[in-house]
Amino acid sequence: MKLAITGSIGSGKSVVSRMMNVLGVPVYDCDSNAKRLMVNDEFIVSELKRMFGDDCYEDDGTLNRQYIASCIFTDKQNIKRVNSLVHPVVKRDFELWATKQDSNVVAVETAILYESGIVESVDKVLVVWAEKETAIRRTIERSGMSRLQVENRLKNQMSTDDLLLLSDYSLYNDGDEPLLPQVIELVEQLKNISNFADSN
Repeated sequence: MKLAITGSIGSGKSVVSRMMNVLGVPVYDCDSNAKRLMVNDEFIVSELKRMFGDDCYEDDGTLNRQYIASCIFTDKQNIKRVNSLVHPVVKRDFELWATKQDSNVVAVETAILYESGIVESVDKVLVVWAEKETAIRRTIERSGMSRLQVENRLKNQMSTDDLLLLSDYSLYNDGDEPLLPQVIELVEQLKNISNFADSN
């Protein structure tokens, strides 16, 4: 059973991922693995250099984030080019990772489930969500971004309403209702479904 954990910025999907990990569900984080693959995957490295030149990488081989950001955010076509390069590699990496986990249920955390194509690799979708103002406040407090920057990020992500329509499960993370009991209940449910599937 492969579960996608998604939600807009500030929804709390990373908190849910950490809880699931503690409860014995391994979680693949697309964001951190994409950063790793942009340095370690030979195909991505050579293609990024072909697109934007050798300045993409520092002398020690690390990613020149500032330079790449300046290339990407000045041209929307460049965002599409980089995404179409990186997303398929991350998707394959997740699929390979999932086969190596010793668990009936595994999860993948991603903010761009549908845009990246990861949705094709999962069985169920969980959306973690909060009211828009709550999500904005959390993100500002956590990241130091301005309100305008956070709102621009939200505009570039699928709306919570659309995500909820397409999801199998949802967790409302408003900060009032304890999150852990909801996560425990969901993990039990997923393990039961997985065990039932295995026995048939």
